[in-house]
Amino acid sequence: MLANVKLLLIVLITAVSTSCALVDTSLHLFGSQGSRSPLVNWYLDELDLSYTQLPPRPNPHPFNQVPCLVDGPVDDLSTCSPIWESGAILLHIATKYDPNYSIEKHAPWVVFANSALDPICFREDSNGRVLGTSLDKPNKKIAVLEEMLADSDYIVDNKFSVADVAIASYLNYVPLFNGDSVSLRGIPNVVRYMQRCAEREKFGGAFGGQHRDMVRGLCGKWLVEGKGGNADKKMFGIF
Repeated sequence: MLANVKLLLIVLITAVSTSCALVDTSLHLFGSQGSRSPLVNWYLDELDLSYTQLPPRPNPHPFNQVPCLVDGPVDDLSTCSPIWESGAILLHIATKYDPNYSIEKHAPWVVFANSALDPICFREDSNGRVLGTSLDKPNKKIAVLEEMLADSDYIVDNKFSVADVAIASYLNYVPLFNGDSVSLRGIPNVVRYMQRCAEREKFGGAFGGQHRDMVRGLCGKWLVEGKGGNADKKMFGIF
């Protein structure tokens, strides 16, 4: 129910932002490498869209955070209309610029990444500091992903899409935050998916070579530890 409400809100935000008449249709992204901005860069780059990368601050985000996107002029930050929250930004870009986007097929996965996958990937304290991950623990949602990815390279129709940008970005932050302190050998199909997405040219360009190489290296290590896994084996015996 909560996920459906979040989806409705994001879709409404996207519809409003898309319907506004813009004098200048150029894209401006306020962001930094140490935030979730790179996942927006990744999607923009995959679509070969032209955009201007701007420093994180000052920006028109109501909470002065990044990422923050302005689809139009930024001459006066007090009057421009920002699009914020990474999921809302992805859905705006998808709705307006991705000819292969389907709200029925792709939007739920973007919302899933923000509302359900995020708390699995990142265990945080009351101040928002990442303490670890639950991705290596038994979880029915991750088990579903594991089963899906046994027969598909990507999340929707076996084709790379905004759904993969959202989901793989969250998954591939786990190696960065946890390093060798965690092992994902129990979910080999998810690990291969993480590796596959990290090997895309635009991923490395957006997140940086060090991030890409860490994901690739740890994913390779986990696959060796799990001896490659078995696509037909049920994860953790949940199903």
